[in-house]
Amino acid sequence: MKKVFVVLCVILLIVFVISIGVGSVFIPPLRVLKALFSLIGFKVAGVSQMDLTIIGQIRLPRIIIAMIVGMSLSVAGALVQGLYRNPVADPGIIGTSSGASLGAISCIALSLNTISIFYLPIFSFVGALGVSFLVYKLATKNGKTPILNLILIGIAVSTFISSINSLILSNINQYQVSEYIFWMLGGLDSRSWTHVKISFVPLVILILCSLIFAKRINILILGEEESYTIGVNPERLKKQLLILVSLLTGIAVSVSGAISFVGLITPHILRLIVGSDYRKLIPASILGGGIFLIVCDTIARVLFSPIEVKVGIITSIVGAPYFLYLLKKRENEVTI
Repeated sequence: MKKVFVVLCVILLIVFVISIGVGSVFIPPLRVLKALFSLIGFKVAGVSQMDLTIIGQIRLPRIIIAMIVGMSLSVAGALVQGLYRNPVADPGIIGTSSGASLGAISCIALSLNTISIFYLPIFSFVGALGVSFLVYKLATKNGKTPILNLILIGIAVSTFISSINSLILSNINQYQVSEYIFWMLGGLDSRSWTHVKISFVPLVILILCSLIFAKRINILILGEEESYTIGVNPERLKKQLLILVSLLTGIAVSVSGAISFVGLITPHILRLIVGSDYRKLIPASILGGGIFLIVCDTIARVLFSPIEVKVGIITSIVGAPYFLYLLKKRENEVTI
């Protein structure tokens, strides 16, 4: 199993370096590495000022945001799948992402994002947390939360929120409309060191916190009665995981927009490789999520260059068919 994590680490390092070099000006991997070492303080010969400017000011902060957002959304997806014991659950499906977007759009409509950069993450978190608990409460009956109820109510609430977003859209100015489109499509263009500063440390802390829950999620998957027997309170654990998922999704979406399906695809594929033990699945999802979103962002930048496609479009093109495949596969399994 250690080989899998070593391979994932190597792949992450490779796609990180290659992605930095790809763009309107191609920079070979060796020059990228020299520039990176130079930027962190090492004396490296043969590094041009142009490479330092392109990498240090434009591409590096964007790739770091892509990596940390991909890791966060992937871990959030893995936690949701463990929380509801369903491999097709996703923060977007149960309304968490749309809640975060509603919070962000409300912040933009009130122009609070122009006062302080911290308002946007706060509103995103409040929106994600509020919608998560709303869907959870509506789907829970007699202390139980059927998966079908959860998904259907999540879809209904997300649709309702989309209507509210449309209502807000019809009453805001052109600049705010462009910000709204950013949230709807999900994009990493123009991401800067400011976005890294406000999101990197809290997301790293939250990702590390997710590792603490791995053992208890394994117990929760056994069933609620078994969890009580072993000493794990399932309802308390569910609330803790909802808060953690809301924080991960809310902060990630606040710097990237609503990027869908990352939390569905990567944990599900990695579960096929490392199994359903969350002590392995969460670390694998962290690495896999970073790899997936960096690759998607690179495709978004170069596919129709010089025109840039929003990365949320790329993840949806990949994720939507995969989600339909999973539903069809589960339907066949039930039929059999």
